[in-house]
Amino acid sequence: MDALERLVTNAETLLKEGYYDVRGETDRSPSFLDALSAPTRTSDVVSELKFASPTMRSQKAAHFDAILERIVAANPLGLSVVAEPRIFGGNIDFVSRAARTGLPVLMKDIVVDSRQIDAAALCGASALLLIETLALRGHFHRRMPMLIDEAHDRKVGVLLEVHTLEEWDAAVETSADILGINNRNLATMAIDLGTTPRILAERVKDRPVIAMSGIETRGQVETMLRAGADAVLVGTSIIRHDEPARKLQELQHG
Repeated sequence: MDALERLVTNAETLLKEGYYDVRGETDRSPSFLDALSAPTRTSDVVSELKFASPTMRSQKAAHFDAILERIVAANPLGLSVVAEPRIFGGNIDFVSRAARTGLPVLMKDIVVDSRQIDAAALCGASALLLIETLALRGHFHRRMPMLIDEAHDRKVGVLLEVHTLEEWDAAVETSADILGINNRNLATMAIDLGTTPRILAERVKDRPVIAMSGIETRGQVETMLRAGADAVLVGTSIIRHDEPARKLQELQHG
């Protein structure tokens, strides 16, 4: 069983335990697609709030609200909030708390089922993550087009993540709003920062693209933008920094 299969097994367990059965509803955060399409922007960095991963551990989840406040004050393009609690140190309630800040919010998770889409909508996320690899491996409980339609019916945009040209070619046939190119191979967790430039050199984009994973410097941000990405999503290098908001500012302004 590779790393991605373990993530899927964990997601199925959380679904069975009722973790995504959200009570109440939070007002929807602003549109991620609108933020990416705005003629003028103050940031090209989406800041991810992720407190653990198979390759990182942090104790900062206990200080979520204070970190969120400082990150918001640094004015990122939007927020990516990890909802998964056991591997990535997230919390479904973190999504609701982020949605109240007035920034666009992406719910980041291993989504395989409609119940997670409902949870994203109820928590106020304006977008959620779907992963093309999961579709190719047959892990979705419903076909990809149906999941995307369900998200759109709930007024939630879809960021569809790819890692290879094969996945890109499948993704562009969908109605996903944004494509995310993950520089990380989810099966092995290995990072190759050449992934985004290679894919964008081979393919013409027809919608906004966000480069994801492994980005630690302003120079790397600019490399992704020159390659054709519209923005970058950064989590680990921000959260593991002693002052996450200062690291975000460095990524945005150098």
